[in-house]
Amino acid sequence: MSYRWKKRRHTLSGRLMLLFVVMTALILVSVASTIAWGFRTHFQENIRPHLMQYLDYIQQDLGSPPDPVRAKALSKELHVDIHYFSADQEWGTNTAFFKLDDIHYHRQLERDGVEYGFGYLDEREYLVSRNDHYSLAFSVPRHNKGGWHKLIPLAVILLVLVLLYHATRRLFAPINTIKTGVARIGSGELSHRLDIQRRDELGELSESINTMADDIEQMLEAKRQLLLAISHELRSPLTRAKVSAAMLDDEHHQAEIQRDLDEMEALIEELLETERLSTRHHILNKSTVEIQQLIRELLDQHFGGELIELNMPTAPISLNLDSARIKLLLKNIIANALQHSPDDTAPPSLTLETDNKTVKIIIKDHGRGIEAEHLPHLTEPFYRTDTARRRETGGYGLGLYLCKVITEAHGGQLQIKSEINHGARVRVSLPRV
Repeated sequence: MSYRWKKRRHTLSGRLMLLFVVMTALILVSVASTIAWGFRTHFQENIRPHLMQYLDYIQQDLGSPPDPVRAKALSKELHVDIHYFSADQEWGTNTAFFKLDDIHYHRQLERDGVEYGFGYLDEREYLVSRNDHYSLAFSVPRHNKGGWHKLIPLAVILLVLVLLYHATRRLFAPINTIKTGVARIGSGELSHRLDIQRRDELGELSESINTMADDIEQMLEAKRQLLLAISHELRSPLTRAKVSAAMLDDEHHQAEIQRDLDEMEALIEELLETERLSTRHHILNKSTVEIQQLIRELLDQHFGGELIELNMPTAPISLNLDSARIKLLLKNIIANALQHSPDDTAPPSLTLETDNKTVKIIIKDHGRGIEAEHLPHLTEPFYRTDTARRRETGGYGLGLYLCKVITEAHGGQLQIKSEINHGARVRVSLPRV
């Protein structure tokens, strides 16, 4: 069974087609059985008595014992071959002789001391009568014009099934249109609308989906405007606070206030960026970027004084990605690795691996490691391994969640592995498409 049929048999039209086939088969069996029963009853009650009476007339005309000359005359007149069998004589109106026992009988009966049999042999049908003295066999050619005529009912049934199948597909064709349209709307094409000119239930469903798409588009636009407003309203007082902090004379307090403001600004940026990318309707500013150059630029901009071991192939690797967001992803992971690497251990390493389908960026530190019970929850928003949520143990629990969102927005995967006293290993897999 082909994959196409396996897929189609689970569709609504496929199931309806299967139902039509089963119902047609049942109807044919029922009709054939009814016709066969009716014909048998009709033959027994109406045809057989007349046929046997007609046979009696012929036998009376032939005489007793039958006259061969009269038999030849009746054979020409009735277009029937007549054969006579007795203990001491056999003759027939044609030269082809046979034995009565060779006939394949499909019906035998007895009436008034005479046995009658209906059967066939080779290409002829036979009606045989037996009495105590002799037997008569009347034969006519079988009406066999070839086996092709038996296929006519099957061809008609197949034609009806094909017409039913295409009518069913036409009837349910809007389902595929609705399915494709919903997929496009769900992938972010909120301006797409279903164009189905039907007045039945499927037409009403398409109108409901279009109305739903209108509502969603309006809600998301309102949400986007709200995010922009929040971003503007929060950043403005932060900027004024930074200016005011810079004018303080106490350098110690100035540094603490500046650090708090920086953390608040980073938190707002992470919240906004996470909200933008966590929806299925995110927009990535993708371009073709050489990944080695991107990593070097990131390290020079944010980690110029840090020691980080690099293991990257010399051949350039180009990817289609949003460079700003990938930099933000790597920045968060590298910052975590540096934060959890004690001074007396080896520096964190960044390794670049590639194959035909993916590019893997692996960042490993040699710190204390992370307990196994925390690993499944590290990429959850606001999750922290330190329940006390002290400042010195990390940020606000949004960094790795944002990293996961950015990775998945690019169609990749983020994987974190760690063992106590063996550090942590973060692998970002990005598709090469």
